[in-house]
Amino acid sequence: MSTQQPARAGLHAVVRRFAPVAVLAMLVGCTSAEEPNPPGEPLVFGTLLSMPERFSEEARAGIRGAMLELSWREAEPADGEYDEQYLDDFAQTVVDARAAGRTVTLGLGLHYTPDWVGDLQGARFVNAAGERSEGTNFVFSAAVRQAAEGYVRRVASAVELSSIAAVRLTSGGEPEVLYPGGGSYWAFDGNALGGSGLPESLRPNPFPWWRPGTGSRLTSEQARTWVDWYVGGLVDVVRWQRRLLTELRFTGDVQILTPGSGVRPSRLEEAFRSNLADDLLGTGAVWQLLYAGVLADEHTVAFITSVADSSGRNDECAPGDVAVPLTDARTDGWSSTRWITRVAAEHHLRVSGENPGYGLPRRLERSYRDGEMMSAAFRQVTSCGLEGLHWAHDAQLWNGTADWEQYVALVREAQRKHLSGDRG
Repeated sequence: MSTQQPARAGLHAVVRRFAPVAVLAMLVGCTSAEEPNPPGEPLVFGTLLSMPERFSEEARAGIRGAMLELSWREAEPADGEYDEQYLDDFAQTVVDARAAGRTVTLGLGLHYTPDWVGDLQGARFVNAAGERSEGTNFVFSAAVRQAAEGYVRRVASAVELSSIAAVRLTSGGEPEVLYPGGGSYWAFDGNALGGSGLPESLRPNPFPWWRPGTGSRLTSEQARTWVDWYVGGLVDVVRWQRRLLTELRFTGDVQILTPGSGVRPSRLEEAFRSNLADDLLGTGAVWQLLYAGVLADEHTVAFITSVADSSGRNDECAPGDVAVPLTDARTDGWSSTRWITRVAAEHHLRVSGENPGYGLPRRLERSYRDGEMMSAAFRQVTSCGLEGLHWAHDAQLWNGTADWEQYVALVREAQRKHLSGDRG
């Protein structure tokens, strides 16, 4: 789920020691997985793009979380030239949120990329047809990453990172951890194919001669290797951001933003047999591989950006889900929330999330307006053991699109159930 309104926008290759983990996650059940989020601390319910004028009122109602997002484009309109007033104003907004009793989640806004970044070496993805992406290539371009690092360092000098509870991690050019959409694979720019501008943490495309949709073919084993490398590019861009934040002495949580059902194991096997035909796989949304590669520690949160998106008929998690192998056909019909929760349990990750924003997509507008999405979201939060929910978006709770009073009532009931250990 993007924070924009209303429109949105191989593991072997990253760190070889993670490859057996990825394979194991695909092949075995979760004998050591844990039920997420046991009773204890209160859950964190909040809003996305939280409005300063509502900070105090929402806090009094039990809405503790506030998500505030920067725009790289606004902060650094020219290379090395920062809008100091913009950054100072944002820093003050963080202070105001904290003073009102809110916990602040920071969106870096890398996907709001300045125009000048587009002139950097390797700044655009290239698909098999030679088409360039609109979004910026943070995966295969060391130059883009270097520019972004300068921006993030400047943010860290303006905003006190110790006051930030969590930072949202994306793929950089997209508002979630994804390659561009459109059904294509975006792995054929010069850097990805072995150019000198590839980040040192990545290997180049392992089969540079192959193109989807042509006469060239990969064996099933080669296809597995290629997909590991491709998804590993997303893993690497997440790990790069994590390393930078650690260097800047950020000690809060990192939320890895993952939307939708993605490519489940059965569909992935079909892709291996079909020479990786253009498909959803081009976005890299293979959550069972992505989460096998990220650093799993007490600060890593699998963040579901599609809670109550109507997938799997918005089904709920069940107590026995952790015993169901990831490769079990039963998981194919699960909702995205239930599926990502199960994947997260495999890797002992915490889980939280947000609902799709209004109009994202349009087919969900009715359920958004009539309150069914909100009700379903809280059923999933409770049954799946999520640590909370940030409603997308704050403005809709106050302009009549969503029901503010319903949200507050559901928050209070969810907190009661959580603190009493009731998952029903």
